[in-house]
Amino acid sequence: MTKDKFLWGSATSAYQCEGGWNADDKGISNWDDFCHSEKNNINCVTGDVASDFYHRYEEDIKLLSQGGQNAYRFSLAWTRIIPGGKTNVSQAGIDFYNRVIDTCEKYNVEPFVTLYHYDMPIEYFKNGGWENRETVEAFIEYAKVCFKYFGHRVKYWATINEPNYETYCCYGRGNYPPNVKDLSRRWKAMYHLLLASAGAVIEYRKLNLSGMIGIVSDSYSIEALVDNEAYQEAIKNADLFYNKCVNDVSVTGKYSDAFITKLKSEYDLSYMKEEDKEIFEKGIVDYLGINAYDRTLVKPYTTGETGMVANNTGDGFTKNATIIKNWFELDEDPNTKKNAWGCEIYPKSIYNLLLALNAEYPKTPIIITENGLGYYDDLVDGKVHDVYRIEFLNGFIDWMKKAMEEGCDVRGYFVWSTMDLYSWINGYKKRYGLVYIDYDHDNKRILKDSYYWYKTKIQESIRDE
Repeated sequence: MTKDKFLWGSATSAYQCEGGWNADDKGISNWDDFCHSEKNNINCVTGDVASDFYHRYEEDIKLLSQGGQNAYRFSLAWTRIIPGGKTNVSQAGIDFYNRVIDTCEKYNVEPFVTLYHYDMPIEYFKNGGWENRETVEAFIEYAKVCFKYFGHRVKYWATINEPNYETYCCYGRGNYPPNVKDLSRRWKAMYHLLLASAGAVIEYRKLNLSGMIGIVSDSYSIEALVDNEAYQEAIKNADLFYNKCVNDVSVTGKYSDAFITKLKSEYDLSYMKEEDKEIFEKGIVDYLGINAYDRTLVKPYTTGETGMVANNTGDGFTKNATIIKNWFELDEDPNTKKNAWGCEIYPKSIYNLLLALNAEYPKTPIIITENGLGYYDDLVDGKVHDVYRIEFLNGFIDWMKKAMEEGCDVRGYFVWSTMDLYSWINGYKKRYGLVYIDYDHDNKRILKDSYYWYKTKIQESIRDE
């Protein structure tokens, strides 16, 4: 696999930025349904308009290009491509994404396309979503349609975004639809997500295209504040729970014995079929996409039932807390900075993570598909001075470069996010963008200080290559 130019870009996802929730032929997604329901009761907003990328994509891609970025990661909305989850392909949906790709080409930006980023047709969701094996088959058919229409235009593909974090929220914290707390259902949904990913990889390879296809995995440097046998066991368990559950089967084509043994002791795994093993073996990825935000600090499990609490309000008081019975508990370092949502500001975590991944999967290239900082940004006199975001991103990039100097094969880096967008259950006040969206004034785009900093950082990095 030959190395191409390093990808310096930023990222979004369809539901979070597009808006146009019922425009043209688009079908209804699980997130459309959730956001319009009484279950959406933490931050009662929707993605109906979001950042209005559906109508302003050229403006956004032009700004991205003018900011020195050579790549744009975005996802396709399954509901735009095949409304209703049936077999009829929407020409309006195909035309829209062709226009987006056209615009990327116009401004010399590499399109990096994710097939699935949390949003699926409501028809499949109501029929069990990823807990239902039929959704796997439907996704593979959807992927084949995308490859047919865009395969010769797109060089970089990702199958699934964050099988771990999505199922963690859907079935652990219970704050994403279907809003339940049942880890047995989590493992079943994750298994089917990964089976769908492997099936899509197989279909892509049949086309003999020259691009790369991988998966996007939120992965973490699992660390502890104490070095003893009990804490080391907690690290191993957390690594299985957050990282290896996705990465092993995606990269090596099979689950680790330790992971299966751990699950078998607690859960019914009858949904894992013998014939699936060949699919996983044939569907290994070309690269591993990593969404990296912070490290995960753990300590040994002591007592109590499994429970996960998330700070989705940014109130600065609610603590993110996790107990996984007989596995581990989350810990907290009192000496590190955190944002209002409890995200630890610890850039060295990417260095530690990359070294660990390189040791585990030495022949698999890595692309940092997301890295960013959510914050309450203030617009003052028409400007956003987000020095906190600059410090965060600069630290991560510098530690990434150090890992590369030490032999880690990293092929790209994407800031989350291109512009401010709908941050799922966190709503709109938690901002990640390099570009500020003034939601109160026709979604006006305003360049943040971090946008200009990133442009300079990219230029300096290219000169240093």
